[in-house]
Amino acid sequence: MPGITIGTSEVRERLAHVLNEVAYGGQRYIVERRGKPLAAIIPAGEYEALLEMLADAGVRGEIHGIAVRIRFDGDHYFISDDQFDLYGKGLTLEAARRDYWLAVQDYRADLEADADRLAPYLADRLTRLRTLLTAEATDGEGNPTWAR
Repeated sequence: MPGITIGTSEVRERLAHVLNEVAYGGQRYIVERRGKPLAAIIPAGEYEALLEMLADAGVRGEIHGIAVRIRFDGDHYFISDDQFDLYGKGLTLEAARRDYWLAVQDYRADLEADADRLAPYLADRLTRLRTLLTAEATDGEGNPTWAR
């Protein structure tokens, strides 16, 4: 069940009723302003279960072709990968993506600095990073696109 869409004005007027429907009836609400979703109101037990799933299993995703796992512990988002052993952390998903992407760029810079003396597995990583970090990884103005 995706939820009932409700405007901000209506939710303000009917907050007690909405909360009772959510808490005791298992209803879900999507709160919108000017037709754009702002928030979701869901039962507390469902919220806790979602946090537990995100913390334990995480969600698989991709950032510039790098397979990542996204987790949330209730306070912070964590993004990690199995390919380069890098991670990012942030209070928001976007902040964690930025932090992860900065870690990728720093790692590449470190590998580039020693490119002629790298062990074979590190040389392979550098080759992979060079492939991933091409002009297509920006929006045309040089700004990184955090996820594809």
